[in-house]
Amino acid sequence: MKKRTMFVQVAFYLPDIVFLYMLYLSYKKNIPLNDFVFLVGLIVCAVIKIFLHFSGFYYFFVRRVHNLSKNIQNLKQGKFVLPDIEFFGGGYLSDIHNEIVDLGKHLLKMTNSQKDEIDKYREVYNNIIYSSNSYFLVVNAQYEVLFVNKTFCSEFEFSQQALSGKKIKEVFLGQNEVLWNSIESVKKSGSEIILQKITLFANCRSRVFDIKISRVVVQGESQIVMVMENITDRIRKEYQISLINQITESIQRDEEIDRILFSILTAVTSGSGLGFNRAMLFTYNEELGEISGKMAVGPDSFEEAIQIWGAVQNENVDMVTRVSSYKVTSGIRGGRFYSDVVSSRFPVSSGNILVKCMTELHPKHVYDSWNDPEVDAEFRKFIDVREFVAVPLVAGNKALGVIVADNRFNNTPISRENIELLSIFAMQAAFSMESFTHLSSLKEQMEKIKSRQSAIVESEKMAAVGRIAAHIAHEIRNPLATMGLYAKRILQTIAKGQKNIDSIKHGADVIKLEVERLEKILSNVMDFTRLDTYIKEYHSINDVAEDTYNLLKNLFQERKITADIHLAEDLPLVKSDFNQLKQVMLNLIQNAMDASGENGLVQIETGLKDSKVYFAVKDTGKGISPENIPKLFEPFFTTKTNGVGLGLAVCKKIITDHGGEILARNKEYGGAEFIVEFPVT
Repeated sequence: MKKRTMFVQVAFYLPDIVFLYMLYLSYKKNIPLNDFVFLVGLIVCAVIKIFLHFSGFYYFFVRRVHNLSKNIQNLKQGKFVLPDIEFFGGGYLSDIHNEIVDLGKHLLKMTNSQKDEIDKYREVYNNIIYSSNSYFLVVNAQYEVLFVNKTFCSEFEFSQQALSGKKIKEVFLGQNEVLWNSIESVKKSGSEIILQKITLFANCRSRVFDIKISRVVVQGESQIVMVMENITDRIRKEYQISLINQITESIQRDEEIDRILFSILTAVTSGSGLGFNRAMLFTYNEELGEISGKMAVGPDSFEEAIQIWGAVQNENVDMVTRVSSYKVTSGIRGGRFYSDVVSSRFPVSSGNILVKCMTELHPKHVYDSWNDPEVDAEFRKFIDVREFVAVPLVAGNKALGVIVADNRFNNTPISRENIELLSIFAMQAAFSMESFTHLSSLKEQMEKIKSRQSAIVESEKMAAVGRIAAHIAHEIRNPLATMGLYAKRILQTIAKGQKNIDSIKHGADVIKLEVERLEKILSNVMDFTRLDTYIKEYHSINDVAEDTYNLLKNLFQERKITADIHLAEDLPLVKSDFNQLKQVMLNLIQNAMDASGENGLVQIETGLKDSKVYFAVKDTGKGISPENIPKLFEPFFTTKTNGVGLGLAVCKKIITDHGGEILARNKEYGGAEFIVEFPVT
C-alpha cells in the first residue's frame, strides 16, 4: 500500500520534471523552442497532472469508502477481525475507520470471552447429561440414534459408536408397540408423552422405565428426545412382595399340588420379580433312590423368551390369574424344555450337584459349570448353561427336592438377593408338598368319617320319617276310627229298615267334621313341607295387622274376646310377602284367642326397636310351661288335644325365610306373648 502511494506521488510531479528537463536541454544544447512547442508542452503537462490528480482522488477517497463499506459488512456478518487500511492525511474517514476497527476488536474480545463461557457451560451440560442417572436417547426423524449418554451405554453395555446411526427398533427388541406408537405421535403432534412402567429389552437385558418423550427442532429438522428413568429395582421389590402374597393366597385356597408348584415356578420366572429365565423343580424318590424332574417353566429359545416377556408386559395379568389357567403340554411355548425336565432322572448314587444340595440343605451357586468339579458331565450336558443356582426344598430338616434356576437367555448375573428370594419360594413349595402329603392321609380319614356320617344322617332321616309317619298315623287313625264307627251305624240303621233320620243325620255330621279335621291335618303337613315361592315387596306391618284383625273381627265378637290394638306410626316398610305375613299373624292371633278363652284379652302391637320392625301378639291365658318353650316351634309338637303341631313350625319357617326372628315367652303378670322381628332394609 505504501509503495502504491509513493508511486502516485512521484507520477504526479513527473510531468513538471520532464518539462523542466526539456527547457534545460533547450538552454544547454542551444535547441531553439518556439512558442508552439512550449505551449504544447504546458498543455501535455497540465493534462497529465489533471489525470493523475483525479486518479489519486479515486484511489485515496473512493477506494477508502469502498474498503470502509466492506469492513462494515464484515461487522454485520460477525467478522470482527478487520483489515488494517491506511488513511493518509487523517480526516473524517480516517476517524470513522479507526473507530470501526476499535469496535471490531472490542466485539472480538467480547465474543471470545462469551465463547469461552459457552464452552464451559457446554462442557458442564455434557458432563451432566453423560453422567446423569437418567438415560438420554435422541433419534432423528428417520428414527436413527443421534445421541446416547454414558448411563444408557453402561447399563446395556453398548458403545456410543455402536449405537450412532442405528435404528431404534434395532436397539430395543420385542413388541414395544406402545413405545413405537408414542414416538410416532410425538413426532407428528409435538406434544410430549409420559409412559410409565415400560419394559425394554436391549443387548440381552431387560429393564423397566418411566419414559418422557418430547420433540425438538434443530436447524429445521425434528428430533425425538427420550428421557428414561430406570425404576427396575423399585418395580422388582414391589413385584416380589406382590408375588409372595399371591403365592400365599394360592396355597391357602388351592387343593391341587401341581397347580401350586406351577404357580411358584411361574413366580420365579415372572416379569420383574426374580427375573430368572428358567426354573426347574426336581423331587426326591426315596424308594427308587433317584431325583426326578417334576415340573419346569421357561422358554425354549431366545425368541420365545422375548415373546413371553413382551406378552407379560402387554397383558398386565396377575400371576394367580395366569396360574388359574394352568396347563402344560408339548405344544405350548417352553414345551420342549418342560418335556426334557420331566423326563430326566438322576440316581442319588451319582452324587451330582442336586444330591449335594439336598444333602447339605444349603443353596448351591455355580458360577462356571464348565469347570466346576461339583457338576458332573451328565448334569452339565443337561443344564447346558454356565451359571445357575440350586436351592433345596426343605421341610422338617428333610429335603424333598430341589429348585434349579438360571438366566440362559439374557445372561444376567445371579445376585445374592435373587438366591434369598428363591429360597423363600422354595420354602413355600416344600411347605405345600409336606402339607399335601399329610393332607392325603387326612382326606382318607375324612372320607371314612364322611361315610360314617352319611350313614348316621340316613339313620336320623329314617328315624325322623318314622316319627312323622307315626304322628300322622296317630292323628289320622282317630278320625278314621270315628268315621268308620258312624258309617257302620248308618249302614246298620238302613239295613234294619229303620227310618231314624235324626240318627243318620247325626252320623253324617260326625263323619263330615272328621273329614274336615283330616283335611286340616293334611293341609298343615303340606304347608310345612312345601317350598314356597314368595312375592316380596315393600309392605307396612300395620297394614298386615289391620287386615288380619278385620278378618277375625266377627270371631272376636262370637267368643266375647276383647282386642286391644296399638300400631306405631311412621314405621319403615318391610320387604315381604303380604299374604305369608298375614298367615303368620292370623295363626298367632288365633292361638292367642284359644289361650285367652271367653272374656279374655288379646293385644296386638307394632313398633320399631334396635333398627328392627316388630309386631307382638299377647294373650291372657295360663302361659307356656318353661320346659315347653324350646319345643314350641318343632314340627308336630302341640299342647292342644286336637292340634297337629305344625302351626308354629310353619310360622317360624315363613319368618326365617324373610330374614326375621320369632320369640316366645311368658308375660310378667300372666299369659304369653309372641314377638316377630324383621330387619330394616
